[in-house]
Amino acid sequence: MKKLQIVLVITIVAAMLIVLVPGEVDAAGVFYCSTSVTTGGDGSYDNPWACSTEEQLQSVIDDSICDIYFGGSLYQIFPSSYTYKVVTWYSSDDCRVTSSTDYAGAPPYTGVDVPTPYIVGAVALAGAGMLAAGIFLRRKITATAI
Repeated sequence: MKKLQIVLVITIVAAMLIVLVPGEVDAAGVFYCSTSVTTGGDGSYDNPWACSTEEQLQSVIDDSICDIYFGGSLYQIFPSSYTYKVVTWYSSDDCRVTSSTDYAGAPPYTGVDVPTPYIVGAVALAGAGMLAAGIFLRRKITATAI
């Protein structure tokens, strides 16, 4: 019975760790531009490039994403929605938007930033609490059965 419990605990811990591994990675990069910004930016979510006009958007795609980073993912942020664009680099004179999809709300992974150690610690604490509750209930049940 003890071996079964150990195997069960190891399986649950392994399953929780698998959930923490990212599902996909974009090697070219993820960039942001905002229609509420008029100038500047570095392409990050905290400091997006300006793309309030069509000319600014095309400049971001051509001059930054294609010429410097050779493609990537671009989130064009509007006040209550965003457009996800995939910019594909084929050659020095052929780089274009190959996919564009509109979504409501804010771009993914731009919410509250909780560091991974806090998440792992919270899961471990919850697991320890459940384990302690199980031991407590088992002792209480066996004590009343005697």
